[in-house]
Amino acid sequence: MNGVINLYKEKGMTSFAAVAAVRRLSRIKKVGHTGTLDPEAEGVLPVCIGKATKLVEYIMAGNKVYRAGFRLGKISDTLDAFGEVQDTGKTIPGEELVREKLKEFLGESMQLPPMFSALKINGRRLYDLAREGIEVDREKRKIHVFDIELVSFEEDEGEILLSCSKGTYVRSIIDDLGQKLGCGAIMTSLIREGTGAFSMENAVTLETLEKDGYEKHLIQMDAVLSDYKDITISDRFLKLVVNGVKVKDGRLISSIEEGLYRGYSEKGDLLGIVERKEDFLYLKVNLM
Repeated sequence: MNGVINLYKEKGMTSFAAVAAVRRLSRIKKVGHTGTLDPEAEGVLPVCIGKATKLVEYIMAGNKVYRAGFRLGKISDTLDAFGEVQDTGKTIPGEELVREKLKEFLGESMQLPPMFSALKINGRRLYDLAREGIEVDREKRKIHVFDIELVSFEEDEGEILLSCSKGTYVRSIIDDLGQKLGCGAIMTSLIREGTGAFSMENAVTLETLEKDGYEKHLIQMDAVLSDYKDITISDRFLKLVVNGVKVKDGRLISSIEEGLYRGYSEKGDLLGIVERKEDFLYLKVNLM
């Protein structure tokens, strides 16, 4: 059984524990998630099973949609409500200024990953180092905020909805917002409403998987790759392509533009992700 389950990870569970639960239910060892959600966060966590684990990086590359709660006038070592929180004592601005400052996050920017994150440096998770009181240098990473909206705001609390590129830390955006407003801010809740083609509307909980069986909710690899155009590899070149050969024969590649494709055999079997480079074509991800 190969495919992806659009899992809704509930609050209080680690992403690792969610994967372990799916592994137990499916009795398949090869299981992996696509992008860690903190234990306090909830929402869409696509879980790949079997050969679909080869698609993790492609699913992770999709844009994310988050709904996040925040509180002004506070700061925290973890940038959220689950660390050591302090009052700043600063004046809380009005809604109009909050909306105005949020607009400054639109577009590309460089973001410094927080110390309390799952990012690894020299083989160690940053949050493990942070818990030991160790702070290390981190490189800023390019992120893109496509849309950001203030959904609600009352007194010192609010909620935002944002669409962003992978690798974006919402806690850091809220912390930066607090700095722009001059009063401090912490994240109080986080829901990932979507990642790439996966959304909350068709996500399932572990409870549902236990009741229905995971097979009922397994999305086939063809469907997961539906954003890619199809190409058919003729029998003449099939063995070469499947064996990982970079085929340069014009009879195969002349009519195919550069890019990634969903490749099939003439029998209709899914081969995997095929890439047409400048002067050759090859099977980039073998799903057979």
